[in-house]
Amino acid sequence: MKRIFFLCLTWGMIALVQEPAFTQTDDIQISAAFSSSIDLTVTSGANINFVVATLGEYTGGVSSPYNYISDFVVNSSVNFKVDLSSTNFTDAAGNTLNAGNFGYRIIDNGTYTVGVNHLLLGDVNSPSAVAMLGPNTEIVTATGSGNAGPASANAFRLQFELGTPAVRAISALPALLDQNIIPGTYTGVVTLTASAMP
Repeated sequence: MKRIFFLCLTWGMIALVQEPAFTQTDDIQISAAFSSSIDLTVTSGANINFVVATLGEYTGGVSSPYNYISDFVVNSSVNFKVDLSSTNFTDAAGNTLNAGNFGYRIIDNGTYTVGVNHLLLGDVNSPSAVAMLGPNTEIVTATGSGNAGPASANAFRLQFELGTPAVRAISALPALLDQNIIPGTYTGVVTLTASAMP
């Protein structure tokens, strides 16, 4: 009886030792694709209406720290710049008013700081110096710590003026009175474009 038991036990041990363990492996590949996200939104002042009606406005131009303003914000996952461009201004009859009669200043209205996170018209002042409407002009440029961030950090105000001495000083145009402007409503388009910085 001992022999039978011993043989059975040996046979069981051999079976346990010789049976291979079953394992299987496979891989999971994980990737994360990052694309830039830039969203520029004009939050107020999408329509600016100047009225030139008095001799003083024809000679001295029209400006106000409380009127003729447009606010915009930028949400961006990357450092960015904002370009401003303008068409000429025409009336219903096809008469043209030179865009150089219009000027603007840009003002920092967000939590980021000019000179630390961005430049305004290439400078560290807010409000900026007066610039003239016309072809493409870079009005916001990332610098230093960078300007990627939310709208609360990247809020800006454009303050427009028409035919003022400050605008005429950079446009070299004469006063509105001296341009023989045909009465009418002249309309043009100002375009803001945000794009990633290299």
